[in-house]
Amino acid sequence: MKRNSQSLRRGVGVLAVLAGVGGAWASSEQDQIGFSVARTQFNLRMTPDNVTGPEFQVSRLPGELRGRVADAPVTLKLEDEKVKGNIGTAVVNLDVKKEGDAVKAKGGFYGRPVNLTLSPRELTVYVRDCTYRLKAKEEGRTYEGKRSCDRSFMPPTVITLPDAFLAASPAEQASLLLLAL
Repeated sequence: MKRNSQSLRRGVGVLAVLAGVGGAWASSEQDQIGFSVARTQFNLRMTPDNVTGPEFQVSRLPGELRGRVADAPVTLKLEDEKVKGNIGTAVVNLDVKKEGDAVKAKGGFYGRPVNLTLSPRELTVYVRDCTYRLKAKEEGRTYEGKRSCDRSFMPPTVITLPDAFLAASPAEQASLLLLAL
């Protein structure tokens, strides 16, 4: 009897692992913001209510983002052309505007200067003393290129944006990219 209960427990454990893997497969790539940066790959799952991933748990509330990123509390107010708030004790004061088909953001984010341009053709970001110059491989969806802080032998950075991200406001798009990078 003891042997059968151990086998049963092991079987239940295997089923739990398989169910978890199945759940991961069931999560569509269409709701994932994908990042491949300096030999590190991660995805952020974006739903109408939140954005989650490794060290990234942010709730999407009307006009605000709240949660935690890398153990720092995040409280951001998203206005028409401004993002204000805090990440930990660092201040966020970001100007965001839409110019034609491009989202442009400039100001202070996490207590440091940032600059972002997101268009269907390119994604250029200056954040944490590093400049990303990415060109669209798939217009408005997948961007690939180099970072200024990488050595020459590093693989290119690749960022993939899902429909849910593209449907978000310019202020939310800029905030999520800057939080992730």
